[in-house]
Amino acid sequence: MSKPKYQQLSITSIEQSLEINEWLAQFSDGQKVIAKTLLSRLNFVSRDEYSHWLRRSIEQLPPNKKYALYSIRKLDSDEESYWDSSGAPTLRPATSQGSEDLVYSLISNLVRSNNKYLLDHPTISDLKSNKIRNLVLIDDSIGSGDRVSSFINAILENPTFLSWWSFGWIKITIICFARPNASEKRIVDCIRGSDHGKRKFRKSSKIEFISEFVYNERWLEERWGTNYKQIVELCKNQTKVGKWARLGYGEVLSNLIFYHSVPNNTPGILWFSNNKWQGLLAGRVLPSWLIDLLNGNAVEKYTSSSTAPISNELLSLLSLVKRGVRRVSSIAIRLNVDHYYADKLIEHAARLGYLTPNLRLTNAGVDILKQAKEPVELPKWDYSLYIPSSWCAGQANIQPSTGKVLSSFSSTDSAEALAFADGDVGEASLERSDAKAAAPPFSVMPQSPSLSRESHDTDGPLGSKER
Repeated sequence: MSKPKYQQLSITSIEQSLEINEWLAQFSDGQKVIAKTLLSRLNFVSRDEYSHWLRRSIEQLPPNKKYALYSIRKLDSDEESYWDSSGAPTLRPATSQGSEDLVYSLISNLVRSNNKYLLDHPTISDLKSNKIRNLVLIDDSIGSGDRVSSFINAILENPTFLSWWSFGWIKITIICFARPNASEKRIVDCIRGSDHGKRKFRKSSKIEFISEFVYNERWLEERWGTNYKQIVELCKNQTKVGKWARLGYGEVLSNLIFYHSVPNNTPGILWFSNNKWQGLLAGRVLPSWLIDLLNGNAVEKYTSSSTAPISNELLSLLSLVKRGVRRVSSIAIRLNVDHYYADKLIEHAARLGYLTPNLRLTNAGVDILKQAKEPVELPKWDYSLYIPSSWCAGQANIQPSTGKVLSSFSSTDSAEALAFADGDVGEASLERSDAKAAAPPFSVMPQSPSLSRESHDTDGPLGSKER
């Protein structure tokens, strides 16, 4: 199965988008570059990519079996069972249900193309008459797993279906594009039934997961880069966003966003909105202007580099290059960004015509620095704590010298010896005097070989003569 292609926001799109710049205005100057780093790390999945992946996943299910397809949805608090009194699925609300709307339509298309083995949301009587023992529950992404576990428990509320489940006649396959690896255990633990080893049909053996992207919730560097701690602090410190939403629902902090919906396990600063904060993706919906940016179909707002906005980090980059700093790693450290963002920022500057491929300022780049209203304040590099490696002495360097070397420095009154040592005139080096006065470390002292502890020493101490 070929890997789906993710789309990402380029630095050029982030810099030139008026909507993004309005959202960035809510941050302080020191936080803006971190917010831009967050945006550059988001992965977007289009509707076509998701639908193609779902079709391939269904086609790769074991053949010659019948499958009942259901879209996972969040039930109302007053709905305990997924089935009505006649054994049919409860009616879907008339309002939009977010990601479930797309999944529901995709299931309908899949069943029409292969109605011999696939059934679209069948009733209990349909499951019985068609002898279907395989249920496929479909979603786009799973965060904490609460919605999936509650949905399965609602299915098990029907007595007939519960008996099938208890006898091991039903197997459930959960297909979702992305999920944390810990969600599988949470879902299994929350659904009805026993997972005891003595049970003939353990509930964990009756559930299978199929996902394209499985990630570790705590391994944030994989998703957000080496500066992930700054992104976490940015989200935590945004008090205008609800506390439960700052790191996403369940504190998953996912970076995956679908064209058809924005999962609530992504950072809340992206989608949370109230009278104090306006999310970039308000209502957890991907706006059309952002889709145009991702697809490269947006109308260019700036026809030349002279009219393009110049951010503080872009000016800092040009100033660093002017000073001779050209390594990407050095630029990243001085700008307090990760290597990925620094590399993309350099590409953006080159695209605007400010830098050459060899990281040299062009005439336009020089003009931009001259036109800067205020001098660019570059991060100051603290050299006070820098110690050359040649100055560092290891354990072997401070041991007492032997042989000719020792004899050449045996007298501390020698002016030549004092000049060679690191003490002042008339004083021996403290390092050398300490090394001479101190006893050698225990690790270099001669020691007797250790004896076995398995039995008593019946031969007496080493070196003693037998009598």
